[in-house]
Amino acid sequence: MSEQVAETTRAAKSGMGPGSLVHVGEHTDAVVKIRVMDYDHQNLRESALKDFAQCEEYCHSASVTWIDMDGIHDSKLVDEVGKRFNVHILVLEDIMNSESRPKVEFFDDYMFITLKMLELDPKTHSLNVEQLSLIISDKYVLMFQERPGDGFDSIRERIRTSKGKVRSKDGYYLSYLILDTVVDNYIAVSEKLSMQIEALESTVVKRPTEYTLYRILALRKELLDFKRSIDPLKEAVNTITRELDDEIAKYYRDLSDHIIYESENLVMYREMLSNMLDLYHSNLQMKMNQIMKVMTIMTTIFVPLTFLVGVYGMNFEHMPELSTPYGYFVVWGVMLVMVSFMLFFFRRKKWL
Repeated sequence: MSEQVAETTRAAKSGMGPGSLVHVGEHTDAVVKIRVMDYDHQNLRESALKDFAQCEEYCHSASVTWIDMDGIHDSKLVDEVGKRFNVHILVLEDIMNSESRPKVEFFDDYMFITLKMLELDPKTHSLNVEQLSLIISDKYVLMFQERPGDGFDSIRERIRTSKGKVRSKDGYYLSYLILDTVVDNYIAVSEKLSMQIEALESTVVKRPTEYTLYRILALRKELLDFKRSIDPLKEAVNTITRELDDEIAKYYRDLSDHIIYESENLVMYREMLSNMLDLYHSNLQMKMNQIMKVMTIMTTIFVPLTFLVGVYGMNFEHMPELSTPYGYFVVWGVMLVMVSFMLFFFRRKKWL
């Protein structure tokens, strides 16, 4: 039996006041890792911190600061972040709730966005969902990840090597790069799901099994989780494009196009799975009909034979055929002729 992961649900917050900092999600005692990259066009400082108090020197930095925290379960740390950067308590509550719906909110001096990162497990083919929250201003980006490890090393390398525009842009451009990486991963996951669906479609047509039905239902659930993650993000990015300056909004509009495209692909995949499920049941019904047809034909063939042997199995003393020397062989010959005629008749009617 697989080990069950302890999890705090939203019901655990019942009765608590608004803004109560309680972690909702998988329980963990891991230490939150904090990484900082502070940069401008000419300079770069990068370090791993043991305590958030060490971020004090970056709070009012003139350069762009990217603070990345792996873990959302430490309420004291999240509360300290809120106090140092003047973040609203309801935003902090959303950060600690891994079941939060993807959304964006604008405040006087920062923007808050929460979304889902997706990964397809190569062994189980199941969809792993992780929450990502960003607090963004022109001078800093605070990033909260649910679990250690991410796919943002390419962005870090671009900052280190001063590749592209990132070192000359503000925090909103950095947040665009982060969101673009998340959406690119959506595309990769979508392509993998597409390949699984195509392989499954071939199996349904050729030789479906009970496992085939299980995979269809499992993929439908994964697509539903994918849809729940990407559709609210589509709304959020559209809101961002309306609120930000046109110079940075054009990047988010391009991002919105990618999200819409993948959302439409998911609709198509769901329709394919629904058609596949119908095809599976049709094949199952057809197979059952074939079995019933064979059994019916066999029964039909044996009915006259049973009648014939039943007649000669009666215990009458005077039956003319009983005294015939070749009566036994004659009866066999009659039965073979009857079977041959019936098989010929069924084939002529295309029942066989």
